[in-house]
Amino acid sequence: MSKITNRLFRYFASLLLLFAATAFAGFSLSLLYQTYKSHERDLKERAETIAGQLEQFMETGGPKQGRGAYLRFVDDIALADTYIINIDGSPFSYGRHGAASDEPTEEVQKFAGRIFASGSYEHFRKKAADGGDLFYVGMPVYADGQLAAAVVIRDTADLEQGSFIPAVSILGGCLLLALIVSGILSIVLSRRFVMPIRQIAHTAKELAGGNYQASTNVHDPTELGELAGEMDQLAQKLEAARLESIRLEQAQRDYISNISHELRTPVTVIRSSLEAVCDGVVTGEKAVEYQRQMLAESISLQRLVNDMLELSRLQNKDFPIEKEQMNILSALGDAVRAVRVLAKEKEIQIFYEKGTEEWQLMGDYGRLRQMFIAALDNAIKYSPEKSRIVINTNKYTDAAVISIKDQGCGIPAADLQNIFTRFFRSKQHAGQKYEKGSGLGLAIIKNIADRHGIGIHINSTYKKGTEIVFCVPETAVISGRS
Repeated sequence: MSKITNRLFRYFASLLLLFAATAFAGFSLSLLYQTYKSHERDLKERAETIAGQLEQFMETGGPKQGRGAYLRFVDDIALADTYIINIDGSPFSYGRHGAASDEPTEEVQKFAGRIFASGSYEHFRKKAADGGDLFYVGMPVYADGQLAAAVVIRDTADLEQGSFIPAVSILGGCLLLALIVSGILSIVLSRRFVMPIRQIAHTAKELAGGNYQASTNVHDPTELGELAGEMDQLAQKLEAARLESIRLEQAQRDYISNISHELRTPVTVIRSSLEAVCDGVVTGEKAVEYQRQMLAESISLQRLVNDMLELSRLQNKDFPIEKEQMNILSALGDAVRAVRVLAKEKEIQIFYEKGTEEWQLMGDYGRLRQMFIAALDNAIKYSPEKSRIVINTNKYTDAAVISIKDQGCGIPAADLQNIFTRFFRSKQHAGQKYEKGSGLGLAIIKNIADRHGIGIHINSTYKKGTEIVFCVPETAVISGRS
């Protein structure tokens, strides 16, 4: 038996014993009281009968021989010791034991005095010398409207020989049987109550041991069911956290691997070029070409480091960005002007008609301009020469939408879910002649958008083009006026 089952059994047993003792005591006292009252009523009826007969004798003036005969057998009539005492205290009784019963005891005379004093029915009960109960009942006798005598009946009641003891014994037996059955049921119910607790405890141990797929399998409508449900939810959350931790660890390893790869290439090129120049392997115009290559790799390396630092700052929630009321369309227009030079090199046309409308919101002008420049730079980078980029702005009831659509190489559908991952590049672009980037542009765009509460979505068709959509919620736009 478990500790909880043992304790619950003791609690149930204590309550049952208390209930049984209370019921037994209440029933016993009630039965004893009713037995006493019943015996007293019986004696009272006998006293009333004898008193009524005496009053009848006195009223009719019947022969004394008939009255004497009646009185000689009055003990037999009452089935108890009966005394008839005149108002002056003289005895007038005939008992079963001859002359000895003629003389009432002092206690009987004293009791008769109570009757004469009250003029009505009197009774009392006391313990006899043998331990039994001694009952006294008394009834006044009137003659011609005057108190003439008193009838006193004294009887010893041995309740143990009556119905009291058998009834109490039956009750005690029933209560004992009820205690035994209740005790067995309490053990069964206690174990049934403890079973879900054991299952929950077992699940808690499994969770503590690292098994986050454990389940209580408890279905209970009580608070235990709620506790089991919370435990199962905790297990699910811990399992999700474990998987997320594994994913983050893998992402961290991939991130370090990607950084190593991205840094190794320019560093290797710079080192090998420097060694060639320093060792005199290349001279003249060839050395100048190597120097230009080292400069280009240095610029690429600097850009990679700057992008990494920028992304690290943006991903740090404690890193503040300066927000003020601004027109997001101004930031977009400024970004378009900044990239037109890059677009002109590839003869790419950028179509954007800036109107007089303003979309005011609380934001960091520099960061939002950086976000749009990065998006346009990507569009130019992956677009063929002499293509075009179309920028649309639309205001709806629930949001303001900015879209940048190119005619570039597009992104395969399988790669869209990873497009915002750091250093992610589509394998479909391998070997194609596109300007090399750091692989952090879209990750930076996503973080800037998130810090401003702007939704971002990419629609792309492989080999046809890509559209990046910025959705500014209505709650973020302070006003839009023309």
